[in-house]
Amino acid sequence: MGRAQAIARRGGIALLAATLVLVVGTVVRPAVLVLGDGVTSVGDAATGLVGGGLGLLVLARVLGRVERRRGASPLGEGGHRRSPGRGLGVGLLVVGAGAVAAFAWALDSTSVAVVLEPASAAGCRVVVQEHSFLMGGRGAVFALPADGLVAPRVSRYSMDDGYRPVDAGSFSLTWTGERGYLEVSGSGVDPVWPRGHEIDCPGG
Repeated sequence: MGRAQAIARRGGIALLAATLVLVVGTVVRPAVLVLGDGVTSVGDAATGLVGGGLGLLVLARVLGRVERRRGASPLGEGGHRRSPGRGLGVGLLVVGAGAVAAFAWALDSTSVAVVLEPASAAGCRVVVQEHSFLMGGRGAVFALPADGLVAPRVSRYSMDDGYRPVDAGSFSLTWTGERGYLEVSGSGVDPVWPRGHEIDCPGG
């Protein structure tokens, strides 16, 4: 295996492994990535990682074929044939990463994420992600520290009839120092519970 092929292959494996770590880690400790006023969902990030990983693995295959056409040895590094188990392991990694990325993307396709105003005096911000499905839904509240990129989840709520109250503007956010209070209102016929959420800024 040539150097360029080995780098591409290892890079592809690393990105696929990162996909699994990202999705599983987010399930265990929910958080969102915030870039400016935009929120990058887990589904989008996982899809990007899987795409990059598959692209590098395809590149590694192409480079391998080029080497064989040039008369390079079909043996692996050090003159040894690659173990069939290694190929199986990569195949399982591809399937696993693809499956979790598809699951995360499907889940996020029914969600909307919003960075709320105002921020605290020190720059802490609140992010809300709302999922709706059929006649129900749920929301997650995240706190983004000043100058931070990753916002951990600090609270949750449920809503009725697939209504997205924060996305519809039915909320109020106030700050006392670095402690915020978010009140999520229903539409009158679509209740939200709980309505009140206290937010302690990470590092505040």
